[in-house]
Amino acid sequence: MLKPKKKITKRELKQDKFVIFTLKAKDYIEENARKLLRIGIGILIFFILVFFYIRSKHNANIQANSLLGEAQLALQLGDSDRALKTLKQLVEDYDGVTAAGQGCFLLAKLYWEQDDTTNAKIYFKKYIDDYGDDDLLFSAALAGYADCLLKEGNIKKAAEHYEKAARVNRELPLTPSYLFSAASAYLEIQDYQKARKLAEDIIQNFENSEYKTQAEVLLYKIQFST
Repeated sequence: MLKPKKKITKRELKQDKFVIFTLKAKDYIEENARKLLRIGIGILIFFILVFFYIRSKHNANIQANSLLGEAQLALQLGDSDRALKTLKQLVEDYDGVTAAGQGCFLLAKLYWEQDDTTNAKIYFKKYIDDYGDDDLLFSAALAGYADCLLKEGNIKKAAEHYEKAARVNRELPLTPSYLFSAASAYLEIQDYQKARKLAEDIIQNFENSEYKTQAEVLLYKIQFST
């Protein structure tokens, strides 16, 4: 007489599945050992590179900030030659670092103060193109670049850059100054419409500014010019 087949319990079924899965996993690992080893090494190399990148960037920030501090100290002591040399090293060696951006602006400003319009223009433009994450410095760089253009006689372009500087952040304290510089430049090239618009902007939106009276005088000049 045949014995009835033993019923497989859920626990035994789970054990069998686990055994099968384990065997399949073992076979897969044996067949793909080299491939898995390469992947593991690749992941390890990736994390090593990330670690060294972060460390390198951290060190670059420290060194760049140190150079910026040296330049600022030299400026405070009136040693413009040393400040100039240090700022150039900072901008050239640590391009892209935040401290290098600040150094770039200071370098442009220093050249402007030394009446070197050519180099001032270069570094103001570099700050505008490569940095600009600080509204105050970005607008000042645009205005500084406009100053250079104005000195070169490119009044129209200067007016446009003063206007751009005023648009960066309306809350900045120098915004009325940039608006007035733009309006004055437009008046000089007889673009009365733009000059009037900017002067009216100052009068209407910056009532407490020292440039309000100057804007009113500028409007008066426009009336007698048209």
